[in-house]
Amino acid sequence: MFKVNIRGKTDQLAEEVKRVIKRFGSMDISGYKNDFLMRRVRARMLALGITDYKEYLQRLKHDPQEVDKLLNELSINVSEFFRDPWVWEKISSILKDLINRKTIVRIWSAGCSRGEEPYTIAILAKEVISGISGFKKVTIYATDIDADAIRRAQEGIYGESSLKNVPKYLLYKYFDKINIGKYRIKDSVKELVKFRRHDLIKDPPLMLMDMVFCRNVLIYFNKELQKNVVMNLYKSLNTNGFLVLGISEYLPENVRSMFRVYDQHARIFQKIG
Repeated sequence: MFKVNIRGKTDQLAEEVKRVIKRFGSMDISGYKNDFLMRRVRARMLALGITDYKEYLQRLKHDPQEVDKLLNELSINVSEFFRDPWVWEKISSILKDLINRKTIVRIWSAGCSRGEEPYTIAILAKEVISGISGFKKVTIYATDIDADAIRRAQEGIYGESSLKNVPKYLLYKYFDKINIGKYRIKDSVKELVKFRRHDLIKDPPLMLMDMVFCRNVLIYFNKELQKNVVMNLYKSLNTNGFLVLGISEYLPENVRSMFRVYDQHARIFQKIG
C-alpha cells in the first residue's frame, strides 16, 4: 500500500493544476474549490500508482487522455431517483400548480448527471398530467458537462441502487425490467426530456424556465463562482419561477435579495422581479 506524497501547500498545488488544465483542457476549473480538486487529483494519482505530485503534474502536461480523466473525476455523477424523498413532495405540489395554471411548462435540470433527476421530474409531471383535462406540454431540459453521463442518461438503464426511493407502483408503471437488477425507463417518460451537453460556468443559461434544478452542484464551487452561476440561473427563470438547490446548499449572500424563500428546509426559492 503506497501513500500519495503531496508536498507544499494544498492551495498552491491546486492552482498549479488549474493552470495546466486551463492550458491543455477543455473546461474552466478556476472556480472549483481547491480541497475538492486535490481530492480528485489524489484519486487519479492512486489509480496510476503515482506517489509524487510533480510526477503527476508532468503526466498532465504531456498526456491529453489524463487531462480528460481528471476532468471526468471532477464531474460528480452520483445520484438516484427521488433523492431526498420529502423534498420531492414539495416539488410535486409546485408541479401540480404550474401544470394546472399553464399550458406549456419548461423545466431545467442543470447538472443532470446520468438522468435520475430529470426523469424523476418527468414521472411526477406525467402523474399530474394524467389527472387533468386539456392540452398540457411539459419539457424538461437536462444538461451536464460530462458527455458520457449524458449518453448514459439517454440510454435510461438503471440498477436497483438508483431506484431504491421509487415507489413500487411508479416502478412498475414507468420502468421495464430488462434483467436481474436492471430497469429501463419507458419511452413515455423519455419523450419529456431533452438532453444536451452544457457547461454551467461558461455557457449561456437556458432561458424562459418555470423551474430550475441545480442540486448538489454549487458545493464544489468557490463563493465567486457560486454567485456567477446563481446569477445565470436567475436570468434563466421566468418571473416567480422556482430555483431548487441541494439540501446542504445556500444562496450566495449577495444574491439572496433576488429570491424569496419558498421552503428553506427543502432549499426551494422563488425569483423576485
